[in-house]
Amino acid sequence: MSKEARKENNFPFDLDLSNLDTGSITNILNDIESHLYLMEDESDLSQLLRVKAFFEDELKVAHRLH
Repeated sequence: MSKEARKENNFPFDLDLSNLDTGSITNILNDIESHLYLMEDESDLSQLLRVKAFFEDELKVAHRLH
């Protein structure tokens, strides 16, 4: 997904993550995963999974995935 497409999508927030390194994004993903079990509402879980996918895509787009 291009940077322009991500901006148009604007989900879940409009942030430029290009300054984050692999370790920072991986830490965010680990934090998200540690909170998944705390989600009591299905819509909250769904939203958190969408945020997780957003960060996973950022790793792929930036070619930072090892």
